[in-house]
Amino acid sequence: MAEYMSIKPFGLNVIPSKTQEQVGKTVEEAIGSLWNPVLDYLSKNEDVFSGNVATEIDKLNLQTMRLGMTMDEGAQVRNLDAQF
Repeated sequence: MAEYMSIKPFGLNVIPSKTQEQVGKTVEEAIGSLWNPVLDYLSKNEDVFSGNVATEIDKLNLQTMRLGMTMDEGAQVRNLDAQF
């Protein structure tokens, strides 16, 4: 008979273990629901924060300048100090 008795601190013996598990899951979901949108936003826009977007914009500007120079072969184009 003693093996069936669980020895827990007073107060925890009133709450069933299944209820404790449900409370734990609920707390995890509540905290996760607060951070998941932030983490999704950061992972979706990782290129912006890593600087890859700025590099791509610089490359596109250089391509546009070169295309303009090719189309206006006779016209003089100002010199831009672009470092890549």
